[in-house]
Amino acid sequence: MARPRVRLVVTADDFGYCPRRDEGIVEAFLAGAVTSVSLLVNGAAAESAAELARRHGIPTGLHANLSEGLPVGPARHGASTLLSPEGFFLGKMGFREAVAAGDVALPQVREELEAQLNCFRELLGRAPTHVDGHQHVHVLPGGQTPSWG
Repeated sequence: MARPRVRLVVTADDFGYCPRRDEGIVEAFLAGAVTSVSLLVNGAAAESAAELARRHGIPTGLHANLSEGLPVGPARHGASTLLSPEGFFLGKMGFREAVAAGDVALPQVREELEAQLNCFRELLGRAPTHVDGHQHVHVLPGGQTPSWG
């Protein structure tokens, strides 16, 4: 009886966070240690990371981020339940606490995630191979996962 073929997928996340990290990720991909990456579209080096992914043919997904840095969606233009008074995401624990307290408006989550998906498409010219979450923010309590439809 033939054994099923198993393929190990090793994804390096935080691609686009900074150039030095991105260089290490590309080096790991070229050495065969990493099979795909997840791009932070709001990262300081997102544009150069997208170029590296295209140049090296790296399978790239979206690393959805609701906890660190600046938003890319409508929230960047005004008040949002996702942001601190300074206009940054609330941080990993701040976001979790705000969700637990019921202080996060899920339509704003959807808007931001859709904006990140659109930004990804603009940077890479295609849809992501996968979607995962920065600092596990894709896991919302109560089964309240935003729909991409």
